[in-house]
Amino acid sequence: MGQFITDIDVLVPYEKPSDRTPIRTPTGWELIPFDLNSGAGGAYLYLVYEKHLQDRPITGLRILKNDERPPTGYQTLPVDLNKGVKNESTSLFLAVTREAGAAITDLAVTHWTDPAQHIPPKQGYLRVQYAGTDIDLNLGAGGDFIFLDYRPAMNSQENA
Repeated sequence: MGQFITDIDVLVPYEKPSDRTPIRTPTGWELIPFDLNSGAGGAYLYLVYEKHLQDRPITGLRILKNDERPPTGYQTLPVDLNKGVKNESTSLFLAVTREAGAAITDLAVTHWTDPAQHIPPKQGYLRVQYAGTDIDLNLGAGGDFIFLDYRPAMNSQENA
């Protein structure tokens, strides 16, 4: 049986390059070393997550736009994923649930800069969507094309 993702957070280690300091990841947490505002000129944002065998796993991820309320059973993380972007970008928030569904075992950020390019999720991973469509975490902000992918547990042994 593997470990499951039991908590996710968004770190804002600094707002602009002149403030650059080392990223301090909470003890026991893993950092995805990619700025979620890459190319958009906003605050520097990084996803961190924690894995455990015993705690209740996260089973669902959703993106919410602007003041959208989360579905029942979801909790919204308080950081706008377009924080500090200067243009008229859409505010995006990550929401998580621990309700029914397959436990999430891994997270990945997939990104590219060429608008003609499209990189699908790695094998075994799903992409976080909004209204049935893959959602760019830089939606309306310009910059890189950034997508959050996750790996659900695939069998009852892994999901126990």
